[in-house]
Amino acid sequence: MLTTVPYAYEAFSQVYALDQNPKWLAIMQSIADHVFKGYRDEPYGSNAASCTYTPTPEGPTGVINATAYRAFMLTKAAIELSRDEYLDVARRNLNFVLSTQQPDGSWPYAVDGVRDFVDHFHTCFVLKSLAKIEKLTGNPDCRNAIERGTKYYLENFFDADGLPLPFSRRPRLTVYRRELYDFAECINLAVLLNGRFPELDRVLPVVLNELLTRWQKPDGSFRTRQLFLGWDNVPMHRWAQSQLFRSLCFVLSESRGTIERT
Repeated sequence: MLTTVPYAYEAFSQVYALDQNPKWLAIMQSIADHVFKGYRDEPYGSNAASCTYTPTPEGPTGVINATAYRAFMLTKAAIELSRDEYLDVARRNLNFVLSTQQPDGSWPYAVDGVRDFVDHFHTCFVLKSLAKIEKLTGNPDCRNAIERGTKYYLENFFDADGLPLPFSRRPRLTVYRRELYDFAECINLAVLLNGRFPELDRVLPVVLNELLTRWQKPDGSFRTRQLFLGWDNVPMHRWAQSQLFRSLCFVLSESRGTIERT
């Protein structure tokens, strides 16, 4: 899936940067070719395209966060592997993401007329992909979208205590107050945009404190959801233990091992 493959590419890119072993470069090339060739594009206007979520010809298109991931990964691979053809696809995917941002700064999950909900962690997916593209290219359109999107994010996805809310526009009746995945991606985004949005900088220690004092269990795992009554304590790998561990490692790496509980 396009929401997981870029993490693998980034991991091998980071290892290659450390030891320059050509074995990792070959793997990066293989991953990039898969993302370039294996996902169908669907035109969206004159110079934009969404892509399939999975590498199947009949796969659905119009999912904004998946297209954002592809735009980022192909941009990064084009630069690192000197493959200009990747940039052509990346630009069309990026244009799709930019053109689907709503006047209020939000992004729906998809533009298929059905899945128009606006949720926390998929919004983070889009914003962090744009942040990475902007860092690689300096694209001013990315910067503008990030500023508008972050404003919406801060105004709509946190309660009065500064804790993450799962939806600004719900798809259905939900039975939980908070979701571990939202914490994980909030941390990711706050670290990526550190220093650019003071309110987002203030959110990070609040979120970390809540996680480490209320969400982590004695066995080391984290609760999955805070329900309206009680907790869902089942530690599911993808939803979102692994994402949270990665986010916490990101905080540690960026802060050089110093985290203060506030």
